[in-house]
Amino acid sequence: MEKFSILLIIAAIACALFSDKMDLAAKKVIFVFSVGVLSVCTITLIVSILS
Repeated sequence: MEKFSILLIIAAIACALFSDKMDLAAKKVIFVFSVGVLSVCTITLIVSILS
C-alpha cells in the first residue's frame, strides 16, 4: 500500500508541475486532483504509521 501511495504522490507532484502549461480550467481540475491525492496519501501514511 505504501508503494501505491508513493506513486500517487509522485503523480500529484507531476500534475502540479505541469499545470502551468495548461489553460485555467484544466489547471483548476489538476490542482484539485493533486490536493485530493496528496491528502488521501497523507492520511493513508499516517494511518499505516499509527497502526
